[in-house]
Amino acid sequence: MTKILTVEKKKSPSAAVARRTPLDPEPLAPVVDGTADDVAIHRGAAAALPLAAVLRYCIDPVLVHHNAMVGRDALLAVRAELDATGFRTDWVRITSIQSLGRAVVYAASRVEANPEDSHEVLEMLREARPLRALLLANARTMALIGRVSQAEVARIEHGRGALDAATDLLDLAILHAERELTGGASAITAAQLRRAKVLGTLLLEKIRPTGARGRSRRTPAQADAMVLRDRLWTLLVHAHTHLEHAAGALWGRDLDLHVPRLQARYVPRKRAKKPVAPAAPTE
Repeated sequence: MTKILTVEKKKSPSAAVARRTPLDPEPLAPVVDGTADDVAIHRGAAAALPLAAVLRYCIDPVLVHHNAMVGRDALLAVRAELDATGFRTDWVRITSIQSLGRAVVYAASRVEANPEDSHEVLEMLREARPLRALLLANARTMALIGRVSQAEVARIEHGRGALDAATDLLDLAILHAERELTGGASAITAAQLRRAKVLGTLLLEKIRPTGARGRSRRTPAQADAMVLRDRLWTLLVHAHTHLEHAAGALWGRDLDLHVPRLQARYVPRKRAKKPVAPAAPTE
């Protein structure tokens, strides 16, 4: 069976999460290229979704397709056992996850390449946002004891989005360097400060390349493709939710050991069975 991707081990107080054992970092999942035929299969259902029910697309479609297929395959492998539980499983919906996942990948590729949506930028933002939060928390603390201006920290903190996160990293790195806010009692190390400068610079280069005049505007066709992409993503989430309910009917709370969440980057690994103590010899 194909492995789920992983980037790093993250601790959590949840017992379910604690059972997950990440592997060492691996290459990205194989590229999946959907087709217009995959989209055509689900276009009608996507168009029928109420506007209020459409979910915001903010994913790595290749990773999502990969994880959805792992869950689908795990459930299909125990189809007879699941049917025996009496759970009313919609097998047509579950088997359609493959074409639905491919449809999401294809629809996403039809939207104009927005630098903020690229896999590379998304990966950097996963590192940048926690680092920004750490630098900002330290800056707030230093502002409380008078080492820096609270107004200056508030100015940096204001705003949101990928571009703002990149800018904040650089501003916070400069602030820490100029006011010597690293080392000693500070929560920030020199290595973290160097990484913030590098990461902030790289993000700005990716999000707003040299010579670009702001964000490029999508054509009406590309805007329509973006709407379709969001609707297909919503259908996939609904289908995967049904898959999770079915898996729960069979495996209960251990379903996450068999069926990964759509955007998970860990490998569910089954717990080893406790050895049975040998029976005492009879006289």
